[in-house]
Amino acid sequence: MSKEEPSNHPTIEGSKFIQIDQSKETLQKIVGWLDNDEVLVHLGDQKGQQLIQLNIKNGDRKILYSTEKHILTVKINNQLDKILFQEGSDQSVDLVVVNLVGDELNRKKIDYSGYLTVNWNPVEDHLVFLSYYQVDSKTSVEQAKVRIWNLENNQFQEMPIQSVEPNWYSSHLYLYIDELSKQLFIGDVRKDETPDRISNETIGFYLNQDTVVSILESDINDHEVHLMKDYPLLVHKGTITIPKVTMGERIIHPYLSQSNRDGMIVGNVADEPTDLNQNLGSFTLCILDFQNSQLHPVTSLPENAPILLSPDEKYVLYGWQFEKVIDLEGNSSIHSLISDSI
Repeated sequence: MSKEEPSNHPTIEGSKFIQIDQSKETLQKIVGWLDNDEVLVHLGDQKGQQLIQLNIKNGDRKILYSTEKHILTVKINNQLDKILFQEGSDQSVDLVVVNLVGDELNRKKIDYSGYLTVNWNPVEDHLVFLSYYQVDSKTSVEQAKVRIWNLENNQFQEMPIQSVEPNWYSSHLYLYIDELSKQLFIGDVRKDETPDRISNETIGFYLNQDTVVSILESDINDHEVHLMKDYPLLVHKGTITIPKVTMGERIIHPYLSQSNRDGMIVGNVADEPTDLNQNLGSFTLCILDFQNSQLHPVTSLPENAPILLSPDEKYVLYGWQFEKVIDLEGNSSIHSLISDSI
């Protein structure tokens, strides 16, 4: 499998992208894309917090929501027109859904004050997976707590899923890795039957709509893992082998991103096998070509951090706060979206 030399351009200070002034505003996180040029930004501190719609080209902004409480998990739906977030205080925590005008569409109290894992249904956008770990008061054992929030009737449905990361695969089907058996299952919310096991070899997966990229350990080389693409309806579309990244004994899954159905998939891929407990390693933003089983390097990355491809596939948000943007059409340079100091 070929891996060409990536373009290794340094960050350009005089970029065409605006910066959030950290001396005036505190960035909590850039949540994600709202369209090709606009992102959702979570700003604020102990005094108050905001969700704003920000154009990273010209700096135009619109406040979507303001509160004196804390905002925790924030998640945009697949259609990029609704935002779900947790709004909390010492007294209570609410789940809130707003549209891009800032209108409140749903609000419901939840008996959990920590960060949730949220997964919007890509087809039926009134269905949302909410999950977290719950400690049993008698045994002190952590167990996965999974609910479906139905926004149409504003009700919760408890789900017996042994995973805090269930992912919608279609309007009714979902995938998850069982935390006890470590096997991949597919379930159907319309049925009470036990979910069906798909694989006992898959150690993780990335899912966007009906594209699934499964992660499997190599049974030949202990320093590699295989990425297997299935699209659609779990039809195999190719395999790419990449260096394994670990943290001690734990395998770290690569950060992948796809913005369009069966569109381009990008990945933050290690240049060589790496144990993050020993060193930070070196990584490259790559386009994953499953048809030819190849990686097409784009640019070197400073570290192993999340990525998010824009809807028009021209830009990639990068970093633990998505605080950088990579211009895929402008020599693949990396630009900071925040000022360097507070």
